[in-house]
Amino acid sequence: MNDAANSKSNLDTASAPRDPLAFGALKALPWRMLLVTIPPVVAVCAIFVTWVDQPVANYFKSLNETGFVAAFRIITHLGESGVWYALAVVAALALWLRSRRAEGDFRWLLRRRVRSMVFVVVSMATSGTLVNVLKMIFGRYRPRYLFEDSLYGFVPFALDLKKSGFPSGHTQSIFAAMVACGFIWPRWRAVFWSLAVLVGASRFIITVHYTADVIAGAYVAIVIALIMRNVFERNGIPLAWSANPPR
Repeated sequence: MNDAANSKSNLDTASAPRDPLAFGALKALPWRMLLVTIPPVVAVCAIFVTWVDQPVANYFKSLNETGFVAAFRIITHLGESGVWYALAVVAALALWLRSRRAEGDFRWLLRRRVRSMVFVVVSMATSGTLVNVLKMIFGRYRPRYLFEDSLYGFVPFALDLKKSGFPSGHTQSIFAAMVACGFIWPRWRAVFWSLAVLVGASRFIITVHYTADVIAGAYVAIVIALIMRNVFERNGIPLAWSANPPR
């Protein structure tokens, strides 16, 4: 009888869905993806820094007083990281509190959604940290120094992040949040990613960043979001909002 009971208990444990709040460790970086994507992104950024960034900045500076640029000054505020952090953290907390009173499949669903919100926060925080490190390493002058002091180029290992523009932090924030949301709500992926592109474009349209800054910020955010998705889904638990417990 004891053997039968133990066997049934082991079977129930084995067939039970994994805890949605758990996630797998990153065993190795996706070196193949990095080796394939980094060289062309570096090449594109180098081309923009050398030949494209200054003409584009000067062009949009000439449109500074137009309604077109004024509209993008409003749009660019959607890239404020604090907004997306706050939404994700509040949603995660609300879902977790509700899950404590739920049972069965509904509890599993709520806890998995908590996990999805944590994924957004981790993707943003990780890519944001990397972007700040890169800003200090490259120390690239922002466009305002070109307009005010005729300064264009890099001052490596600069410690003043406000003066350093490469990569763009606003672009990183919105791309990290929107790419993550695209994994959670696939049906709305085109909307999320279009918003990210719009906000990213706003950064050079209002001349607070160069185009290469935006490209680099977007790239860092996308790569980190992809890596974090693999980490969070390593246990076989999808991030999609509508996913059901395994049977």
